[in-house]
Parts: sequence; C-alpha cells; structure tokens
Amino acid sequence: MKRYTTMALTLFALAAASPLLAVAPPAPRVSALERAEARFGQMAGQTKGGPQQRLLLEKQRVHRLLEDLDAGRAVDPQEIDRVLEKADHPF
Repeated sequence: MKRYTTMALTLFALAAASPLLAVAPPAPRVSALERAEARFGQMAGQTKGGPQQRLLLEKQRVHRLLEDLDAGRAVDPQEIDRVLEKADHPF
C-alpha cells in the first residue's frame, strides 16, 4: 500500500512539474518569424500568379509555426531555420 502511495505522489509531482520544465521558445526566433511572415505578405502583394501563391503558402506556414509556438506545441527548429532562410532568399 505504501509503495502505491509513493508511486502516486511521485507521478503527481512529475505531472505538476512538467509544464515548468518546458522550454519557452526564444524571443528572437519568434520576432524573426513575425518579420518573415510580414516579408512574405509584402512580397506576395508585389507579385502575381504562381510565385504569389507560393509566397502566400510560405506565409501561411510561418503563421502556423507562430500559432504552434504560442500554443506551446513542439516545433522543429530545423523547420524554423528553413522558413527563415526562404524569407531571406524566396526565389
């Protein structure tokens, strides 16, 4: 009986502490993603046709990454790097 109580308290303590152990996304990355989203929107407004659609899709991808970060979901750092690279060199 004591073993189950100890195990239950340990699991409860780990579950309660897990949000505190989660690493917050670095603020510079979030601001860089916000700038990339604005840049994709600006470039999409200046183009037409297929390139415009590609830029709008990239803008949507950045927006989803920002939403995931705000919601606390895991985001692949390599995906962030790819998006930021595409914002610097879109074509």
